[in-house]
Amino acid sequence: KASLEGQESPSEIMSLAPLQPPAPQTQSSQFVSPLAPQPQVLDVSAISNLLTSVEGLDPSVFSQPALNQFMAYPAPVWRATRERIKNLLAEGGSAELSSNPSLRELALIPRENVTMHLPARIGDYTDFYCSREHATNVGIMFRGKENALQPNWLHLPVGYHGRASSVYVSGTPVVRPRGQLQKDKDDPSQGSEYGACKLLDFEVEMAFFLGGPPNPPGKTISMCEAEDRIFGLVLMNDWSARDIQKWEYVPLGPFGSKNFGTSISPWIVPLDALVPFKCPTSAGTQSDPEPLEYLRDPDYGSYDISISCAVKGANMKDPGVVCKTNMSNLYWNIKQQLVHHSVTGCNMRPGDLLATGTISGQSECSFGSMLELSWRGAREVKLGATEEVRKFLKDGDTVIMAGHAETADGVRVGFGEVQGTVLPAGSFVEAHGLEVPTDLPLKRKVPEQRFFNLKLYNYWRSSCSWRVRLALAAKGIPYQYVAVNLLQKKQQDPEFGTKNSMLQVPTLEFEDSTTGRTSTLSQSMAIIEFLEEAFPSRKQLFPDDPGLRATVRQMAEVVNSGIQPLQNLGTADRLSQIDSSYDTKKFASISISFGLESLEALAIGAGASAHKFMAGTGEVTVADIYLLPQLYNARRFDVDLEKHCPTLLNVEVGLKALAWAHAADPSNQPDCPEASAGL
Repeated sequence: KASLEGQESPSEIMSLAPLQPPAPQTQSSQFVSPLAPQPQVLDVSAISNLLTSVEGLDPSVFSQPALNQFMAYPAPVWRATRERIKNLLAEGGSAELSSNPSLRELALIPRENVTMHLPARIGDYTDFYCSREHATNVGIMFRGKENALQPNWLHLPVGYHGRASSVYVSGTPVVRPRGQLQKDKDDPSQGSEYGACKLLDFEVEMAFFLGGPPNPPGKTISMCEAEDRIFGLVLMNDWSARDIQKWEYVPLGPFGSKNFGTSISPWIVPLDALVPFKCPTSAGTQSDPEPLEYLRDPDYGSYDISISCAVKGANMKDPGVVCKTNMSNLYWNIKQQLVHHSVTGCNMRPGDLLATGTISGQSECSFGSMLELSWRGAREVKLGATEEVRKFLKDGDTVIMAGHAETADGVRVGFGEVQGTVLPAGSFVEAHGLEVPTDLPLKRKVPEQRFFNLKLYNYWRSSCSWRVRLALAAKGIPYQYVAVNLLQKKQQDPEFGTKNSMLQVPTLEFEDSTTGRTSTLSQSMAIIEFLEEAFPSRKQLFPDDPGLRATVRQMAEVVNSGIQPLQNLGTADRLSQIDSSYDTKKFASISISFGLESLEALAIGAGASAHKFMAGTGEVTVADIYLLPQLYNARRFDVDLEKHCPTLLNVEVGLKALAWAHAADPSNQPDCPEASAGL
């Protein structure tokens, strides 16, 4: 997804809020454009029909709960998609969105009405250590100025594998970790003790998501390929427990001190959007020593991205800025990080996350961690212009990082914010919403203004038409009733044949504000399933529970597939054509009786009754929608219902007591002879 702040657009995952049950994730973009005076989020899945012109793209990827499938496309597809979205939003661009008010209302959502999620399923997370200024500061603290950098540091991008499961989206609280702490800070021989971290820290970082097809094991990513594998960048706060780290990091590096929480901003800024902001690194060149050939970047540099970090104490009204740094303060750039990661033949996958490590500048105000700002706790750090001071983070502190890039002529790309609040040790954070769901493509909540001007072509006594009327009535969906007299064979009129080639009722016609087209549907089950998904806030006829959903659909299909075809007028006509003496009514009666006995057994198994209905839950479902018309038809064919299905008759009593069911009854339809006579 892409977001436009000013003129450019990051990508993220969002859900509408509030929605119950918890809303599904869809792909979106944030922007300010001539189409929307206030900051809006573009739901890209709502305009997927406008993206079909993008070569190589299947727009259905934007209905997935994460960006991984879109990330897996080659870079030219990302670029073409981004340009198409920009063209749809830009003043003077394509009018396909701007000239369609219904589609704009559907696709453009006020930013305050959305909840952000992780933008991708993060399979692997790697953290580097690539700011020379930061590495030098830490080295001086622990080893002295003469040995500040380890011998290997200027030869390769140092990194370690992080914990993907604890990468959280901005806004997720972070619990102060517990672990082993060195008893005596000056004498490690005294051993350790268990307790809560006392030296909790933030780290100002940038991170990037990988894209493109996965490279097979053994194949490296070269420097000339690297840019086409970097999907886009986010802000990152890699929380750190400095005292836990001090005790554990020898000889294999940090473990528990880094695995409890990493926060990222939800907006991914595409790498192409950052081209105007390319700049030299703070090092300028890499000549002493010169990197090995595979790490040499002929376009060596970084990006001029300003990053600020503020801390807001629990009792503070406003946050206080503690540092300002820049992504140019990297010795090893992001291309070099990726190339070195794959040099062994490591397979890299779309959605993998790589981070720069703490980014610090040369001045104290540009140090990217409390470890440096307080110089290992030797001095206090003022929180902005307030009287509050810190050496490390306290419980209740909220850390807020923000980033942007801006050209001299005012072109600005924003990264938004990444923030998190420190909770006391022993707290718990609700797991829901912290991760991208791992289910199959989601059933998207469709805004109800999308489909309108519903017309139902039906016949008063048609059981299939009655089912759809019941579903419409149960959901309270308004529609226009269009009578098609089956006895007069009006369904065979050429005009009706253009709407339903099977020459059957019911047929539902509706307009789609997204496509601007008028569409038709036939077959009662297809129509009812459409109503279920197109009007999700209305009465639900298909339960959420998979087992129960399958059960009620099975019941409905006993009627739909097992009984209905055998009692249909068309079946009777064809049997008569074969043998004019054939007793078609008796054939239908026997078929209905057998089917209702099967349905009776299913209803008894589900605990059906007048008050619990067919599902035995007290909720009307699609099984009840199919039952009522079928019992009506059974009586027309003189089926002994007391004998074959007493439980179903009990359920019928409960259904007939419902006002909406009464309104859908054949006797209340305008083309019913009795109703017409009454008029």
